[in-house]
Amino acid sequence: MSTKIIGNQIDASTRAIMEALSVTEQINLPALNTAAVTALGTPAFGTVVYNSTEDAAQIYKADAQQGVPGWTTIGGGGPAVGNNSIIRTNGTTIEENLTIGPTANGGVEFTNGFSAGPITIANGYTVTIENNATWNIIGGEDQMNLEVNSIYAGDIRSTGLLHFSETKESIKYYVSQGDITHDFNAHNVIYVTRTGGSDWTLNLNNVPNGDGHGFGFTVICENGGGAGAPIALNVDGTTTPVIWSGGTAPGHTDTYLIVSFALIDKIPASPAGNEEYVVFGSAGAFS
Repeated sequence: MSTKIIGNQIDASTRAIMEALSVTEQINLPALNTAAVTALGTPAFGTVVYNSTEDAAQIYKADAQQGVPGWTTIGGGGPAVGNNSIIRTNGTTIEENLTIGPTANGGVEFTNGFSAGPITIANGYTVTIENNATWNIIGGEDQMNLEVNSIYAGDIRSTGLLHFSETKESIKYYVSQGDITHDFNAHNVIYVTRTGGSDWTLNLNNVPNGDGHGFGFTVICENGGGAGAPIALNVDGTTTPVIWSGGTAPGHTDTYLIVSFALIDKIPASPAGNEEYVVFGSAGAFS
């Protein structure tokens, strides 16, 4: 480490460690492009440079992003245009793995996020949204676009058109001779291999209610030595009658039986008890 101080002048190539420094005018930081900043490797935390590529002062921190050391812009607040940063801007492509939520980022201030769309998540990268965290894509009614390779989230709500080419549903598998209790939040399709017993009751827990929406649920039954159809339904512990297509509950006489339920979050006009849903059921048999 060399230090060249002559009078009130400090040579531009000087490297020094100071305990205190009083400045009456300005400090000129070393100007390095991004490649040169990266070449510094892992300097001491608190190292400050001027990144000429980014046109910003940067500091090397122990937690630059999600607990990972790195360089971050000092006090920038993100890109913006106009006086007093009146228009905030963001890019159009995500090319890193990100997690939205307080657990991964170490603070409740990371619970809710927003971006202006359209946004593309590049191939090979993912955005993970923790349970109870949110990410809102803001845009006009005709341009609220999010092009996604992979995204993991607890709930995704679309208030406009949701356009997709295909879906892949998660299935829960059961081997059973009796009734089945299932968490609606985990899967909305179950595959039941019947090894004995007869017709049975499906107990669905944690079904959302109070917003007047509708839900679909599918039961695939396979005769694995026993047969039986889910002809009775309990929703969140409450006996809920099923209005069956054709007027009668299905029978499981073939190898496979697929039963579909449509649950409407609406109290029936003439409830049989304390049920809170109108439920329609239909079935198809397959050899």
